[in-house]
Amino acid sequence: MGAPLAPPDLSKCNIATSGAPVNNNICCPPYNMTEFIDYDFPHTPLRVRRPVHEVKDDNEYMAKYKEAVRKMKELKSDHPWNFYQQALVHCAYFTGARVHYSWHFLPWHRYYLHFFERILGRLIDDDTFTLPYWNFDVKEGMTIPEIFTSDPNSPLYNENSRNKNHYHPEILDYRYAYICGNPPCGSNKTGDELVQENMSYMQTTFMNSLQLPELFMRGLEGIHNSIHEFVGPTEYPHTDMGNFATAAKDCLFYSLHANVDRLWHLYRNFRGNRVEFNEPDWLDMSFIFYDEHERVVRVKVKDCLTPAKLRYTYEEVPMPWMGSLNVQKTKETRRKQDLNLLRISEFGTQPRELGTTPLRVMVPRPKKNRKKKDKDENVELLQIKDIQVESHGPARFDVFVTAPYRDLAVPDFGEFAGSFVKLPHKLKMEEGNNGVEKHKGKKTSLKLSLTALLEDIEGEDADNLVVTIVPAVGNITIGGIQIKLVQADSPKLVG
Repeated sequence: MGAPLAPPDLSKCNIATSGAPVNNNICCPPYNMTEFIDYDFPHTPLRVRRPVHEVKDDNEYMAKYKEAVRKMKELKSDHPWNFYQQALVHCAYFTGARVHYSWHFLPWHRYYLHFFERILGRLIDDDTFTLPYWNFDVKEGMTIPEIFTSDPNSPLYNENSRNKNHYHPEILDYRYAYICGNPPCGSNKTGDELVQENMSYMQTTFMNSLQLPELFMRGLEGIHNSIHEFVGPTEYPHTDMGNFATAAKDCLFYSLHANVDRLWHLYRNFRGNRVEFNEPDWLDMSFIFYDEHERVVRVKVKDCLTPAKLRYTYEEVPMPWMGSLNVQKTKETRRKQDLNLLRISEFGTQPRELGTTPLRVMVPRPKKNRKKKDKDENVELLQIKDIQVESHGPARFDVFVTAPYRDLAVPDFGEFAGSFVKLPHKLKMEEGNNGVEKHKGKKTSLKLSLTALLEDIEGEDADNLVVTIVPAVGNITIGGIQIKLVQADSPKLVG
């Protein structure tokens, strides 16, 4: 998850076939990544990023934002500052170096926004300019921002594909997927109930991961992936925001990622700014970008952990998802006569392909009825192992957990534990001798904390748990399911 990555080979990067950001078959920024200098960090005034739903009525700011983007789009098509050449940077690093689904996801995107933002400021000669962040974690910001959708003549508008059925006032669903099966995917909630469900998901993502940063990174990336799908078109090949190869063509992308970056900043504050992974491979990992002085520069992960070093911060706003939320939690019943009990088997030793119906398995726990000290020192993790999906298309499944009645399962799936969400990163399947070839991507895993969930469902005395995987979209194979105890990163930070 944190192994060093080589920069994409720009002499070979050939992506995503048709539909790449500049309408050709390559995904390469127009500069040589082998000729770089170490980045000289700025000493400009501290810039403050503000939420979209506040800046939309600030006429002076909106005029600057539109002017900066307009100038970026009007640059020569091969200029590295050109808006669509900037989109190629994201395309190249995702398809060539795989900055998603790893520990590099958050620091790489922090730098990417930093340089994009500073180029915009340079174009309008304003060192204080900042991108707005899409504050999708509060009710006021939980719809697609209208500054990107209301005016077709605005440089912020994307004339290409989006899901217009999800425009304001449609509320975001953190569990949305392109295709829904039976039972339906997503939270299946609307209105204020959906807002509360989203905030509960955000709260869980933070609180269940304070002991293990890897859980936070994967959980936040999953929410981010679902928002990409919520915005993007439902039709294959899911272009622009719906596909990692083209997502940065949309101005909305940068505001989405500004809030992802803000949430990482908040998480680090909650942990006392403790380093997530004290590993040289991660801390010394370097990326290459084109800066606001038209230089190819190298930056390292360890130098971006504090936004102030990059000379920006975030306007403080309320975080209602950190308070008490009115969300119904599952409570298990023990009255056998009220239950339609089902016998459930274990996963077995062979990989299993998810079909259209939920997969339910019995999973043994390593230990039950743990004391608080044990919970602080060791995280109980559910691990879905060796997940493999097709590289060209989206994939998603949701995970639910419940306690069995003795060795039998109740019909209810139980409590929502988390999701596996993957966006497409190719725009076209390759043609082989026998027609279309569907390439399987690299194997990955999904890890979910169970400690707080078991308290919610009063299942701490269970010897086994029933795990239900509800497939939504994609051809998915999983290699196994297990529950294990993992030493916490910092027990003193919890409880």
